[in-house]
Amino acid sequence: MGKTKQALLSTNIIFIFLISYGLSITFAAFFLASPHKLITGMQRIISSPSNLITDYVHIAGVGPAFLNSGLLTLSSLFLLRKHKHHFCSLTVSVIMMLSGFSFFGKNIVNSAPIILGCLLYLRIHHSGKQELLVMGLLSTCLSPIVSTIYCAPDHFFLSNKLVALFAGLVIGYAILPIFEFLKVHTKELNLYNMGFSAGFIGIIGNLTTRNILVIKIVPHALSFEHHHALLLFLVTLFTVPLLVFLSFYKRNPTYSKHLLLDLKKIARFSLYGYLAVVFTLFLKVPLSGILVGAILTFAGFSMYNFKFRYFFFPAIGVFLTALFLYQDAATTNNIVIILFASTLSPMTRKYGLVTGTLSGSLFSLITRNTQYLTAGINLYNCGFAGGITVLLMDFIRIQFYKNSKIRNSFQSIHIRIIHFEKQLILKFQEVAHSFIFKITTIKDDQS
Repeated sequence: MGKTKQALLSTNIIFIFLISYGLSITFAAFFLASPHKLITGMQRIISSPSNLITDYVHIAGVGPAFLNSGLLTLSSLFLLRKHKHHFCSLTVSVIMMLSGFSFFGKNIVNSAPIILGCLLYLRIHHSGKQELLVMGLLSTCLSPIVSTIYCAPDHFFLSNKLVALFAGLVIGYAILPIFEFLKVHTKELNLYNMGFSAGFIGIIGNLTTRNILVIKIVPHALSFEHHHALLLFLVTLFTVPLLVFLSFYKRNPTYSKHLLLDLKKIARFSLYGYLAVVFTLFLKVPLSGILVGAILTFAGFSMYNFKFRYFFFPAIGVFLTALFLYQDAATTNNIVIILFASTLSPMTRKYGLVTGTLSGSLFSLITRNTQYLTAGINLYNCGFAGGITVLLMDFIRIQFYKNSKIRNSFQSIHIRIIHFEKQLILKFQEVAHSFIFKITTIKDDQS
C-alpha cells in the first residue's frame, strides 16, 4: 500500500471514529431527556454566562449537556472536513477537548463569533495552515466572554448582543497571531499553549467587562446528581474503541503498520480514559460536567504528545502540594488540576522527572490563583498557568546558567540525574516485563 493511500486510510479512520463519537453523544441526548426538556435545557445553556465553573449538567440536565456537546462536535468536524483538514491524532485531541469543555462553558452560540473571527484571520493571512485552523477551534476557550456580555443588561446605546458579536469576532481574529508569538517563547514546553495565549486576552476581557461594561461575573456551583449517567457514558466511550482495536488486531495482526499505529492510538485513548476514571473513583469524587471535560481532554491529548511517565511526575507534584499544603487532594478541583498537569509533559520529557515534579508543585500553586485574574472567562486556565510555570522555570534556569561555573556544575548534576532516571525507568520496565511474563506462563501452564 502506497504512502498516499495509507495517509488517506488513516485520515478516514480517525474521521469515522470522531463522527461516530459525535453522533453517539447527540443521539444519546434524546434517550436521556424528552424533546421538550432538551429545548428548554438548551435555552438555559445558551442564556447562561458560561464562565468557570458553569456546569451545564447542573443548570440544564445531562440530556441537554450531551446535546450541546454533540452539536458542537459535529459542527466542528463539518468545518474541518469542509476545509479539507488532514485528520490525525492532533485532531482527536482537539475535538475531545472541544467536546469535553462543551459540558461546562462552550455552546453553539457563544463559540460561533470566535470561530468566525478565526476564519476571517485565516482567510486574510494564513488560509493554507492546517494547524491554525485546529487552533482556531481551541480559541473558543474564550467563549464565556461572549456569553457574559450577551446575557448582561444593556448599559449603552448599543445592544449587548451586538457588542458580544463584535467582541467574539475581535477575539477570534486576534488570538491566532498571539498564539503563534507566545508559542515561540514557551518553546512548545506547554502542551495546552492556546490556554496560555487566551489567558492574556482573558485578563483584558475581565477588566473590560467589569470596568467598562459594568458586568459582575459570579461563580457557579457544580452538580453531582448525574454521577451514574456520566460514569456509564465514559465507560462506554472508552470501552468501544478498545474492543474495536482488539477485534481488528485479532482478525489480522499483520495488517498495515500505518493502520495498526492509528488503531493503537485509539486504544491508547481508551486506556488513558480508564486511568482518569479509575483515579477519580479511587478518590471517591463524584463525576460532574467539569470532571467529564477534564477526563475527555486528558484522554484525547494522550494520543498526541505525552507518555505516562512524562505526566506522572508533574501529577505527583500537584498531588503532594494538595495533600500537604491545601489538604484538598480528594476534590474535583484538585483532580482537574492533576489531569491538566499533562500540559507540562513536554517539559518533563526535556528536562527530566525531578524537574517535572517540581514544575507540578509550582503549577498547582499558580493554577489556584490565576483564575482570579480572568474571573473564569478563560476556560483553559490550566493552560495559562502551565505557560507561566514554563516561563518562570526557564527564567530561573537561564539566570543560574549566566555564571559559567554554576552552569557547568548544574549541567553535570542534571546529566547525572537524567542518567539515573533512565536507569530507574529501564529497571522498572524490566521488572514489569518479567512480571507479565510470569503471569502469562502461569496461565499457559494452567491451560
